[in-house]
Order: sequence, then structure tokens, then C-alpha cells
Amino acid sequence: MASRRPDRVVGHDSTVPLPSSQAEQRIRDRAETTGIRVGVCPGTPQVVEIGGEMDILSAPELREELLRLVRRRGPHLSLDLSGVTFMDCAGIRALLATRRRVQLEGGWLRIVRASPSACRTISLLGLQEALALGVPAPGSGAEERRCPD
Repeated sequence: MASRRPDRVVGHDSTVPLPSSQAEQRIRDRAETTGIRVGVCPGTPQVVEIGGEMDILSAPELREELLRLVRRRGPHLSLDLSGVTFMDCAGIRALLATRRRVQLEGGWLRIVRASPSACRTISLLGLQEALALGVPAPGSGAEERRCPD
């Protein structure tokens, strides 16, 4: 899967289109406060890129950000965790809470890419199926991608 640059940055106030340099700056600004970055890439399906540390400090903001995306864009989320440098149980909890919400609304959550750190945490907890790790989104035409064993 080719890397796509976010043309939108999700913030607390709204999802606002920004020029690339402003989008990158806003992502960096948010990362400095919580250690997490969230960006929405265009395309079908839309991919939510998450980077940084998914830990007890950033998980509440991440959860709220993902739930905000579900409310605004619908209950179908493809997540790219290739930029995640660390993930603990709070980060997993944020993903599982989001998964529960999208399923209640008749949707799905898929992890289309994951860093070795994220893969290891998800695999150690046996959550590959629950989080649809590497399973392509319906209708995307993408091939299945799995974490190395």
C-alpha cells in the first residue's frame, strides 16, 4: 500500500482541510502535548493514520478522536498504525472501545497497517481477529497484510 499524506487533520474543534505544511505543523503540535498524532487520508476507504505513543496519557484523546470520526464520517474505519512507536493496554482499550462503537452502528474497524511494536502488542494479546489486523476493508481491492510471526 502506497503511503498517502493526510490532507485533513482531525482536531477537537472540527475536521478542517489544511495545506500540507499547516497540516504537518498541527500534527506535530498535537504530538508534543500527548505523544499521539491522528490524520485522515483521502481515498476509498478513508484511512486514519495514527502515530506516536498509544499509552495511558494519549489513549483518552485518541479514543475521543476516533469516536468523533465515527460520528462525522460513519462507522467504517481503516486504521494505519505504522507510525505507532509504543502501545500499552490503554491504547488497546481505546481501539476496542472504538471497535465496539462501530459494531453497534453496523460498521467495522480494520487495521490495515501496523508497526512492529503495535503488531507485537496486538498479537501477544490474541486480538488479531478482533481488530481485523491485516484484513482489507470491504470493497477496497487491497490484499490482506499480516504481521510477521
